[in-house]
Amino acid sequence: MKKELFNKLTSNLIDTIDLVSLNELNIVKEKFPYCEIIHNILLLKSHQKSDLNFGEVLTTTSLYSTDRRNLYNRIHPTQKIEKNNKPSTIQNFEEWLCQTSKKTDNTIPKKIEKSVEDNDYLTTETLAEIYVEQRHYERAIQAYQILCLKYPKKSGLFANRIEDIKNKKI
Repeated sequence: MKKELFNKLTSNLIDTIDLVSLNELNIVKEKFPYCEIIHNILLLKSHQKSDLNFGEVLTTTSLYSTDRRNLYNRIHPTQKIEKNNKPSTIQNFEEWLCQTSKKTDNTIPKKIEKSVEDNDYLTTETLAEIYVEQRHYERAIQAYQILCLKYPKKSGLFANRIEDIKNKKI
């Protein structure tokens, strides 16, 4: 297979898939076994030709695919996309950055708040000890109280640690 043909295949797959045979695609696949595009093209060609090895090709392609939903949509297209003759608007990087920053400005404070929140289900003895070492005594006491509820058999140990922390704090 020539470079030009391969480039045409990758850029305009639907119109040029008939120009290539299954044997040519298999040869290219053996030369470049980890190329996802080649596997996708081979899968479409096998599906188009109702190849007996379609199941095997599908299995192999799905292993090398980053998006299996995309494979399904290529094999079972739901609707045909018509080409528009509208010119595409080209933005420079600064305009794009301004537009995306406007969209994400609302979500950043929410993400910050969520990252600062304490998650009781993540509380461990190690975390409580870290709070003590960092002299965050209120958080350490709270962590040990949560651990008392999570592990009732160790509640005596945790109660002693809480008393030790209260004595350090004074």
